[in-house]
Amino acid sequence: MERKECYGSLQEITDKNGFITTESRPECRDCEELRDCLRFSKQVAEEKGKEDELTKQNIITQIIDLSQITSNELGECLLEFLNRIYNSPIGTVLFKNLLLFLEIPQGKLSSIITVPISPSTVDLIHDEVRGNRAIDQTETGKKRADGEFSLQIVLIQGYFPHNKKANMGLIAYEVAHLFSSDNNGIRQVLQKLTHSESYLFKRMDEKHRIGWLMEKWGFRDELEAFQNEVGSVKGLE
Repeated sequence: MERKECYGSLQEITDKNGFITTESRPECRDCEELRDCLRFSKQVAEEKGKEDELTKQNIITQIIDLSQITSNELGECLLEFLNRIYNSPIGTVLFKNLLLFLEIPQGKLSSIITVPISPSTVDLIHDEVRGNRAIDQTETGKKRADGEFSLQIVLIQGYFPHNKKANMGLIAYEVAHLFSSDNNGIRQVLQKLTHSESYLFKRMDEKHRIGWLMEKWGFRDELEAFQNEVGSVKGLE
């Protein structure tokens, strides 16, 4: 028996309440390959999960390698932030961006520089870091359809000693600020949201988008700790 073109399309979907349903087609009811098809789909999903995890770790490693963080306390916060955000809801939106962090002790807490660069520039950077190996399209620096993407540099000019939550809140705030104010960042976020979430996000102002994204990424407590340290986020705008 020849396999149908739809073979492997069965999916088990887990909703927010933990209930598992099988996504199938009407013709699946009379299909003799149903069990094998579902088993095959599970195997493909597991393999993809391993590949995704490897991609995440490669991205995190590259960000840490190219960033310049001199404070051990801040470096620990950055590493935990990256691991948490890439495993959070819509965290994969960061896959299409090259985020770098630069610590420059000054009076202001933080700011962002956006530098449009060409894919060939990324190849050059990647070659230096990875020993002249061509950049993988699945890693950070994934090329945009228009042939360019933005290198986002988060300048961290100050932090809160002995307050891990506030420091992670500071980092998460700047990243959320980026995806709430930059047109390309907003477009990427919307691609990861449901229809109702997209409608809600579009109607928010920039300030509410930042808080919503941080909570969606799992940094609600960190935002509160950050706000407590600075008095209010408004003072940084």
